[in-house]
Amino acid sequence: MNFLTFGDKENQSVMFIHGMASTAKLCYGPLLEYLKDYYVILAEVDGHSDSLGELESLADNCTEIENFIMENLNGELYCLSGFSMGGTMAVEIVGRGNVRISKVLLDAAFLTKMGVLTKLYENIFCKAISRLQRGKKIPKPLMDRIMGKDNNSVVEMLYTRVTQKTITNVCEYVYRYDIPEGIRRYTGQTVFWYGSNEPYPRKSAGLLKQYLPQMEVVEFENMGHGQYLHEHSAEYAAKIIEYLDT
Repeated sequence: MNFLTFGDKENQSVMFIHGMASTAKLCYGPLLEYLKDYYVILAEVDGHSDSLGELESLADNCTEIENFIMENLNGELYCLSGFSMGGTMAVEIVGRGNVRISKVLLDAAFLTKMGVLTKLYENIFCKAISRLQRGKKIPKPLMDRIMGKDNNSVVEMLYTRVTQKTITNVCEYVYRYDIPEGIRRYTGQTVFWYGSNEPYPRKSAGLLKQYLPQMEVVEFENMGHGQYLHEHSAEYAAKIIEYLDT
């Protein structure tokens, strides 16, 4: 993994974990100009950067994030935020309870187990990303169903050099993920964001709320997967700041 840091380390710390088949900067780079009053850390997951090898284990990457927090922030992070795959990783880190985190912001964290459909979805994503890497489009009905109607954000945030092995290993982890029982002990502030046009994150929010009944759930109208983050960066950052300051 890599960790990209921005701002004064004496300020409140905020770490962001990006989504699958994207990069830290493609997801969160546009937010940096609005978050200059914070110490921002962008976690680059293995397999999602030109300087990193293929992803072998998301669980190991979660451990690396914990180690970074312990070694560089005395084991304490003000806010941990993750989008999609990154949201799943954030849930895992909070559930382990090895580091102290005051606030959690999840954007479309994927926590819905796919069961027997896991391999099917793995194949769909591998084929879809392969098409995009070859300059071909994904059929619009499929894109609308999975990512939300008329949503090109995921395509525009795509890391085109991601490998099939990395995608498969991400899917194996995320689509079979069990929310850890330890997350019930978390007493910090938590919010779960998702768009009204993305069904699986809505289900994931409902599942996680069974473990964290105090969690706030916010639905953004007419937004698909990653769309609010990508298309409305200034507004997204403003809402982050509002959450951090309350």
